[in-house]
Amino acid sequence: MSDKLDHLFEALRREPDAELPGLEGRVWTRIDAWRQGRRASAALVPLRAASIVAALGVGLLGGSLAAGAAARTPPEISAFSVNAHLAPSTLLGRR
Repeated sequence: MSDKLDHLFEALRREPDAELPGLEGRVWTRIDAWRQGRRASAALVPLRAASIVAALGVGLLGGSLAAGAAARTPPEISAFSVNAHLAPSTLLGRR
């Protein structure tokens, strides 16, 4: 097994502790900031839920209207169909 971790701890022990004073305070400050952010995002949960419900409602309404409009439109126009009112032969015959 490697002693790499022991060597790293020994090197860390020999370094000056310039960063250590105040480290605990900085850690707690970051934890408090993280907690404040979590509280702010928890306050927005009802707004997010309402946005999702509204988006689903608009999607369902739009989909049902599009499906209804598609059902009312005539089938695809074919040049050989009986009701092809845009066929070139019917357009030329109106002159």
